[in-house]
Formats: sequence, structure tokens, C-alpha cells
Amino acid sequence: MHGHFLLFPLLSLILPSTHGWGDVGHRTVAYLAEKYLDNRGIQLVDDLLSQDETPEISDAAVWADTVKRALPYSRPWHYIDAVDNPPESCGLDYQRDCNEGCIISALENMTHRVRNPFQPINEQAESLKFLIHFLGDLHQPLHVENKSRRGNDIPVTFDNRHTDTNLHSIWDTDIPHKINGLKHNLKHHDEKTAAAEWAYRLYSSGKLPPLPAEDCVDVIDPLKCLLLWAGETNAINCAFVFKNGVEWLERENLGGEYYDGAVPVVEEQIRRAAVRLAAWLNALAAVRNSAGPLVVQGDLDWGFSEL
Repeated sequence: MHGHFLLFPLLSLILPSTHGWGDVGHRTVAYLAEKYLDNRGIQLVDDLLSQDETPEISDAAVWADTVKRALPYSRPWHYIDAVDNPPESCGLDYQRDCNEGCIISALENMTHRVRNPFQPINEQAESLKFLIHFLGDLHQPLHVENKSRRGNDIPVTFDNRHTDTNLHSIWDTDIPHKINGLKHNLKHHDEKTAAAEWAYRLYSSGKLPPLPAEDCVDVIDPLKCLLLWAGETNAINCAFVFKNGVEWLERENLGGEYYDGAVPVVEEQIRRAAVRLAAWLNALAAVRNSAGPLVVQGDLDWGFSEL
């Protein structure tokens, strides 16, 4: 477990935008995960969110992005800066890349916090909302990458739109929106409708292969699973995201051939995030039902008193 998790609010002044899949993607992960929850998992989500300000699971899934300004110390929890060099080499080193806290250590600790049913209910709910969001972020390739500030410093053109567009933002938003025929600046209701429809298509299409039976689920010692999944996501940066190099990315219109190749990658990562989230919540619910009081690391300041 990582002990160096005290973060400085001033980081928020220099860190780029980190919106994971964007609201539509995060809501889709949540809606799709709902379809794989067992009865105990459903009850866990309902128990923790029913009295919360975001009782609906897709609203809970985007909450962590809405509080980044109010909780600037949470910004680095959305990613890990893997210091590698795609497309030549990909890989992450947990000790090196997560020295002051990152998405992996955040997920590890949120898992422990949700696992403990004896904490104040508002803290359990907040931990669950972070967990739902960060499991989505962990499957966005540029949230497990350091190159060019996670792609934020790579200007690109997407369908002839190049103003305020970078590699990170098209993976967050432009590609998911184009998959679903959406415009930018969606209203809240339209986001939720689009996400619910996308989740239904992914669930019912039969086009996506199942996860391997041995896929990792360990909420008692979660680090090994989280590192496995992060490494899998990071490898996509070499296999596809940066495959043709930065100069090519900056020169080409990424709304054509690149988009066509990205679609199955995005949909597979959304599906993996959802299925793993559901399995994680089901496992947490099972442990909570049989648990005595569990000890959460005491040397970490999670800032819940500030919420």
C-alpha cells in the first residue's frame, strides 16, 4: 500500500483536463455494469447511493469529475503517468509512476473503504462514487500514459475540427460521441439517454467476446488486479493509440481511418470496465455481508471532512 498520498492543491493550477471517457463514456460504464450486478451488488449500490446527492448510478459515475475543482487533491487520482515511450515501448512501474499517489493507489484505497461497512455512510458513498469513476478511467489508454501529458499536448484534427482538440480529448469525448452520433455540449438528459442506449447495444449485440474466466477479482488484496488491468490498458498506447507516431497523429484527420480502428478498442475498453466494475462491486458486497470491522490505512488524508 502506498503511504505518500498527501497531495498539494496547487497541482490543480498546472494539471491538464482529465475527464476519462467523458460523461457519456462514464455513464455507459455504469449502466452496463448494472446489467452484471448480482442481488447483493444491486443492494450495495442502492444502500450507499439512495440517500446520496447522486442516487442514480450514472450520476454517481461522473461525480468525481464534477468535484475536481472543489477537491483539487483528487486530480492525480484519475490517472497514472507511465513513463514509457510509445509506440516503441510501453509499460508502467508502480513505485516510479505512482510515487505521490495515482489512480491505482486511489482505487486500492477506495476499495478498502467501500469494503468496510462500519464507516459513516456518507464516506462509504463518496468512496463508491470515486471507485465507479476511477475504474472507468483505468480503461482509457491515455489515463495510463505520460507521453505529452497524456496526449493533452498533441494537437489533432478530428473530422476537420482542430480548434481546442487534442489526442486526449478525442479519446475522452469525440470518438465516443461519434460512435453514438452525438453532438458536443449535450444536455444532462441527452447524455443519460445516449449512455443507456449505448450500454444496451453493447450488452445485447453479442459482438464483444467474453472476458477470460480467470479475469482478476480480489477486493481483499486489490493491487495485483489493478496493476494487471493498468498494464493491459497501457499496452494499447503502443498497439494502437500512438502506433503511427506523434507526427502522423498531428498531420492526419483522425476522424477517418484512425477513428475506424479506434471504435472496437473503445467499445472493448468500455465493456471491460463495466464487467470488471460489476464483478468488483459484487465481490465487495459479499465481503461486507460477512465482515467484521476492517482497518483502513490511517496514514492517508482522504479529505472527506472537506466534502
